[in-house]
Amino acid sequence: MGPLQTYFYLALISVVMIGLTLLFIGIAAVGLRRWFRQAHGQTPLTFWLVGGAITVTLLFIVLGTAGVLYGFIRYGA
Repeated sequence: MGPLQTYFYLALISVVMIGLTLLFIGIAAVGLRRWFRQAHGQTPLTFWLVGGAITVTLLFIVLGTAGVLYGFIRYGA
């Protein structure tokens, strides 16, 4: 497998990972918004703590995947 094909597959994997992660971020945001509307007794602090934890975790996955792809591209160039 040549270098161009290797980087194509790395880019393809990264795009799929980032796309899935953004999809999961959307699903988590919709679920969190629905939970916030139904949870009248909960404080806004609980909403922000849970939402912040989900956002940080999923952004870590997106930025990590993008960083690995960027590293491979710079190494191969």
